[in-house]
Amino acid sequence: MSMSIRNASNEPNNLRHRFLSAIERGELGHVESRGIIITTKEFRFYFSDIKTQYTVSFLPAATIEPGRTHMTYTKYLFRLRKGVYLLHPDMVLKN
Repeated sequence: MSMSIRNASNEPNNLRHRFLSAIERGELGHVESRGIIITTKEFRFYFSDIKTQYTVSFLPAATIEPGRTHMTYTKYLFRLRKGVYLLHPDMVLKN
């Protein structure tokens, strides 16, 4: 499946940009029937160059609150269970 991630290539080089670009290139996350799944373990391994606790808080900070379905610029993940996240389907632009 060819895809691109919304706003992945035209942002400043921050962690959000690096995260979305890595997903777009297929270097982070994996595709399941529900969409693109990212685990905390994969995230920390991929971003092992970041030595601060920011890697621990990034995914939870990008999580859409329970009961909500709409994403925002800073909230675009659903927490499926501890350490497992689903990328909001509106972030994926199918080509």
